[in-house]
Amino acid sequence: MKAGEDEQMEEKVDHSGDYIFRYKLDLPSDEVCLPRNALNEMLRAQLKNILDLVVPCADGKEVKVDGFKLLSDRNTVYGLNDGLEKKDSGSVPCRNTKNAALYEPRIDFIRRQLESLLSVLELEKSGEPMKVEGFRLKNLADWVVSSQCDPVEVFEHAATRCNCNCVFCYNKGTPPSLALVNTKRSADEELLELRTRVKYFAPKAYLSLFPSIGSSCEVLAHPHIIEILSLLREKTDKPFRIVTNGASLTPELISELSRLKPLFLDLSLNSAAPSRRRLLMQDRAPEIAIGALTLLRRENIPYAVGVVPWPLGSFAEMLDDLERTVGYADEHGAHLIQISLPGYTRYFASKKVFDRDHLWGAVVGRVRELRGKYRTPIVAMPSMYEENVYEKRKNLPGVIGVVKNSPAFFAGMENDDLILQVNGINIRNRPQAREVLSVIHRSGAGAASITVQRGERKVETTLDPAKYFYPYARETSTHLGIVFMGTGLRVGYLERLKEIIRERKAKKVLFLSSALVKPTLEQCLAGSNFFGDGEIKVVVPENRFFGGNIFMGDLLVVQDFIDCIEEYVAKKRSKPDLVVIPSSPFNLSQWGRDLTGRVYLDIEKATGIPVELLECATIYD
Repeated sequence: MKAGEDEQMEEKVDHSGDYIFRYKLDLPSDEVCLPRNALNEMLRAQLKNILDLVVPCADGKEVKVDGFKLLSDRNTVYGLNDGLEKKDSGSVPCRNTKNAALYEPRIDFIRRQLESLLSVLELEKSGEPMKVEGFRLKNLADWVVSSQCDPVEVFEHAATRCNCNCVFCYNKGTPPSLALVNTKRSADEELLELRTRVKYFAPKAYLSLFPSIGSSCEVLAHPHIIEILSLLREKTDKPFRIVTNGASLTPELISELSRLKPLFLDLSLNSAAPSRRRLLMQDRAPEIAIGALTLLRRENIPYAVGVVPWPLGSFAEMLDDLERTVGYADEHGAHLIQISLPGYTRYFASKKVFDRDHLWGAVVGRVRELRGKYRTPIVAMPSMYEENVYEKRKNLPGVIGVVKNSPAFFAGMENDDLILQVNGINIRNRPQAREVLSVIHRSGAGAASITVQRGERKVETTLDPAKYFYPYARETSTHLGIVFMGTGLRVGYLERLKEIIRERKAKKVLFLSSALVKPTLEQCLAGSNFFGDGEIKVVVPENRFFGGNIFMGDLLVVQDFIDCIEEYVAKKRSKPDLVVIPSSPFNLSQWGRDLTGRVYLDIEKATGIPVELLECATIYD
């Protein structure tokens, strides 16, 4: 860098050499008239701000607060939502802090507190009014949070640029409030931030610097990605799981990546035909990604191939290309092939692009045919769609694929095997099978006996965790090479649901599910004796925020839930005692916020009906 550039970089770091995290304030201009009761509005804003982060308690029990009184006026109650429109987004952050606000809302809390204070006062310096434009984080050690310490938490911040322009790109259909902010920083400035994140990344203590919203851009397109990954490798031996479009996978880059093992690549190939990949992704050199499969196998880097079957041309052309791409991935040693069933939001197109059920049905039908033709496991995502269409009984521990050269492969496991026992433990559902196999995999224990139902007969075999070679890798693979139809629904969730209902003494419960989970949930509820005479009504909210043909439950937002409850009450002309919502739409961070940054507690405030979250992991895997 030149001397001037050195000076600019110095302005980006503090005295300790840490990158400076800056946030702008959104202050009203001098011409804007403040509310008549500006001081009361300041108090209301600050209290509401605090209640977006904490829940008051009395005698150990939560207290729902919807207003306040002034000590100087005990007769007037000020509602927290007075003057707010029904669909006010509450805690949606302003543009310049929204990325941090979803994962570390205390930053947005500080912004709003400062803005409310500065609406009624001015700061001074040397006796003169001082204009404040923003703030910076002072001591980054104060902003270290508990974490799984997956290296992706750090290197995903390098995904700030892209070298393709996919037809189905997230950025083409995202709502404006979720658009990824282009900060237009230089690669060198981004490197400063990433070095600071590596510095505070503490895998042994499970601590890291606060995260922020991810990106749909390309990690491997960053000019400093090898330096970033090398710094991380000095701190952890955990696998790097890198999602890539493959356009950067030159022989030179693959060689450098090979020195950073263990790692696993999720390669979004989409088509093994250069002409179609060029059309789908506007990849100027599609041969690089297509040819990378041979190089990855040569370097013993395990990878999965991803395909989004977008209806470019006729359905027949799409399905034929899907089959050729699956065959190519199978021939070149892919660990897994993931078919991501496509969707689009109302922001992507104002008119219908394709019929979701027709396209999804055709793709899943072809996938099921291909499983009988190729050995590489093929998963259609979301898996519950296939299960709902083809499986009468849900949640079973059925095998849909076996990774080549894995312990399960050498034990003779086959597609359509139904697992009955593992090491003498009776297996009743898919989550149980996955958990037992995961324990065996992680423990490094000796051989495991397994009994399966294969057609009309039972078959017993033994899985040796030490018997494997490429493309299976113990550090990056799971379940000893057995591939299931998704995670399934844990029976333990029903036990917790029973506890919630008992604690709330509720008789009429409204459970807000998704279209994908509802069939499995209702089957589990029907087969359970947990709930006695209580009534549990399962209802699916409409995803109006995203619109289009999006119907994934984890993409629902607070306002979608509010609208659903209000419409349900209006239709039934009665209120449920309790609303229960799976926590997965709010799993983005530890703070119970949806994709817009809004707190789930707003649902109860808006509807006046008690709301509880049922803690659960994201089922879409």
